[in-house]
Amino acid sequence: SQALRERVNYVNASIEAQERGIHVVETRDASIRDYSGSLHLSAKGSLGEHSVTGALFGDSEIRVTSVDEFPINVPPNRYMLFTLHRDMPGIIGKIGSLLGSFNVNIASMQVGRKIVRGDAVMVLSIDDPLPEGILEEVKKVPGIRDAYTVAL
Repeated sequence: SQALRERVNYVNASIEAQERGIHVVETRDASIRDYSGSLHLSAKGSLGEHSVTGALFGDSEIRVTSVDEFPINVPPNRYMLFTLHRDMPGIIGKIGSLLGSFNVNIASMQVGRKIVRGDAVMVLSIDDPLPEGILEEVKKVPGIRDAYTVAL
């Protein structure tokens, strides 16, 4: 991945995106009044496909509002852990206990699902990056289909 030398802003964002082969579609919908703006990103690569949607509420409240089309409502955090899992009793507790056993502090947690007992997405805001090897342990928990971390 390439880092940008200068900060991306409203003026240079479309140029920066175009130079990197990023397809940008801008739409406006005056009927939506819950938030002042939203952004939907999707990426596809050799490791799969993911999407995330975020919205700006009011003047400064940023929220992630969906992950891979699962509805959630969580503020972005410096370090985040995402899981795709089966919606079943005990899985949230197992992940919390596993992280706690490695001294990982969970700042917040939210689960989004489309149907009861189907697939679900869990988003955990954590205080520090996951120590090496813990992500692999998370993926071994029965019912977890995938897990990944994001550092903003």
